[in-house]
Amino acid sequence: MALKQAVYILIISTVLGLGLNMVRADRIPYFGQWRSLHSGEGPITPPQPEAGDPPFVTIDGAQIDFNSGVAVFIDAREPEEFECGSISGAISIPFDYLPETDLGPYFDSVLAGVPKDRRMVVFCSGDECDLSIHLARNMQAEGYTDLAIFFGGSREWERFGLPMERRSQCDE
Repeated sequence: MALKQAVYILIISTVLGLGLNMVRADRIPYFGQWRSLHSGEGPITPPQPEAGDPPFVTIDGAQIDFNSGVAVFIDAREPEEFECGSISGAISIPFDYLPETDLGPYFDSVLAGVPKDRRMVVFCSGDECDLSIHLARNMQAEGYTDLAIFFGGSREWERFGLPMERRSQCDE
């Protein structure tokens, strides 16, 4: 009798769950290409931004921006780290190498032809790196208007198996 009740409860809860999922606006697709985490870790959660900071974007948001082709990805890490592996198509603007004054002409030369209102996703290596936050703040001060900070950075991107570009062979 208890087994029969357990089966009924399982069937009813499955039907109820599937039915509710069908009517929700933010439903979970039943079939899809799901990323697998090799390390078993979940997505990195960014810190709370300060007032006026560009918004943070999660791995999902960064992947949508990448796949849609609307965003330019900006790598804030050291040039050597960029060469060893970065998000495919990213532009290197190492925060530690920024000129101390007059950033406008520097950004104009590095981002030649990229409008200031174009979507830009700024990242560094991961959750222990805050270079992306500082670079995005500087870019915002120079008039770039559609910035996002991908706090998971190149490590999370690579961990999810997303496209990376390696310009040289490096020891890990």
